[in-house]
Amino acid sequence: MTKVIIIDDEAHCTNVLANLIEKVHSDYVITGISKNPLEGLEFIQKNPPDLLFLDIEMPNLNGFALLDKLLPIDFDIIFTTAYDRYAIRAFNYSAINYLLKPITERNIVTALANWEKRRKKTSPEQWQLFQNNLQDSIKERTKIALPTGVGYNIVEIKDIIRCQSDNNYTNFFLKDERKILISRTLKEIEDMLTDHNFIRVHQSHLINPIFVKGILKQDGGSLIMGDNTEIPVSRQKRKQINEILETMLRFK
Repeated sequence: MTKVIIIDDEAHCTNVLANLIEKVHSDYVITGISKNPLEGLEFIQKNPPDLLFLDIEMPNLNGFALLDKLLPIDFDIIFTTAYDRYAIRAFNYSAINYLLKPITERNIVTALANWEKRRKKTSPEQWQLFQNNLQDSIKERTKIALPTGVGYNIVEIKDIIRCQSDNNYTNFFLKDERKILISRTLKEIEDMLTDHNFIRVHQSHLINPIFVKGILKQDGGSLIMGDNTEIPVSRQKRKQINEILETMLRFK
C-alpha cells in the first residue's frame, strides 16, 4: 500500500485530490490531509509518507520552505501548482514531479502514471538543481537531471551531443561518450531544450547544432555529429535546417 499525504491550504483542492486519488488507485492510502503547512510539517515528521502532494503558495510556510525543513527528503513529492511556465521548466529540468491546477481526473492519472514509472526519492543534488533553476532565467540554466533506473544523472546541457527516441524513452548521447536512457519522450525533451538551440531534425532525433561536423546532401540529406553518427534529416525540415546549419558552419 502506498501511503499518501496531501498538504494544500485550499480545502477544495485537497478534497478534489483525495477523491481522485482514491478513485484511480485503490491501493493508495491517504494517511493525512492538512490545510496548515506547519501542522503538515509536524505530521510528516511523525508519519513519513511514500508520496507527498504539496502545494507551493501557502500562508506562513510555502512548499519549498517546508521541504527545506525536512532535508534530506526520504519520500517522493508531486507538487500541486499553478506556477507559470518558467517554474514548470525548473521542475522539468530537475526531473521533479508536478501536477498543474486546476486538477482533473486526466491530470491525476497522468501524474501518478509518470510517478509510478520513475518512482525515485529526490536527491539533495536534484533538489539543489531545482532551486537554482527556479532562480535562474531559461538561458542561464546549464544542467539537467536525467532520471534513470537507479537514480538521477545531472549533466551539463552543453555536453549533450544528441537525443534519440526509443518509443516512450529517450537516449542521450554525451560528449564523454556516455549513453543515458531515460523514461521521457523525445517531445518532452525537445520542449525543454529548444531554448538551448537544440533542433528536432527528424521524428526520432534531436541534435545540439554545436556538435554538427558536416552536412551530407545525398540520399535525402543527413548530418554528421560529433560522435561520428549520421543523423537523417526529415524532408519537411530539410531546407530550414540546412539553412540554419550552413550559416552556423560558415562562421565557425
